[in-house]
Amino acid sequence: METKEFLRRYAYVYCYVAAFFLVCAGLLRHTVEVSGQIENFGSIPVIVIDAGHGSPDGGATGVTGAKEDKLNLQIAKRLEALLSLMGYETVMTRTTDDCIATEGDTIQQKKMSDLRNRVALINALPAAVVVSIHQNHFPDGKYAGPQVFYAGDAEELARTMQESLSQWLSPGSKRAAKKSSGVYLMQHIRHPGILVECGFLSNSDEERKLRSAEHQKKIAAILAAVLTERIANTGKSPA
Repeated sequence: METKEFLRRYAYVYCYVAAFFLVCAGLLRHTVEVSGQIENFGSIPVIVIDAGHGSPDGGATGVTGAKEDKLNLQIAKRLEALLSLMGYETVMTRTTDDCIATEGDTIQQKKMSDLRNRVALINALPAAVVVSIHQNHFPDGKYAGPQVFYAGDAEELARTMQESLSQWLSPGSKRAAKKSSGVYLMQHIRHPGILVECGFLSNSDEERKLRSAEHQKKIAAILAAVLTERIANTGKSPA
């Protein structure tokens, strides 16, 4: 895509992101050139932003004590702000540090109530695409980089997202998008969805990046660029 055409179509995206970091200009140019579509979207979908976990379920813990649930929410809020500015309708499954459980006495009971409520919220929407934000963890601290999983008709979205995240966050990564297996949310939603493990909290260098505002903004910009280009490829436009 020519530079003038790119700026004409995505000026509102560029202006917002450029305030954060200049590299996003190159990032968005790459993602708008990727071909493919999200299939079976009969109307402009609501973009559901799911910040994984939430108190009392903190998720993984980083090498310096950073909690996954808090990082997930910080990135989710940055993504929601960017998409809203671009004119897309968004829904966040949680907006506070707490999960959305409505019953249960133990952490496990509350976790299941939380997951069921998230699924119910998502499945009540007539058209949606889901982005669930998480952080990875592994006993060996050498592993780093993003990993994308998908459910429903989101395989092509997941592949594009994996390529873009790897290129801009973890150059040289050979990871491929994978079909989700054994994840309650992904098994039960009726809409296309991806689960993005943004990085490894067990890797000291990556945990440091994930805690930084600059890196979180970069992740949010990549997510927004790929999502909106996929939706635009259906021939629709934001309301």
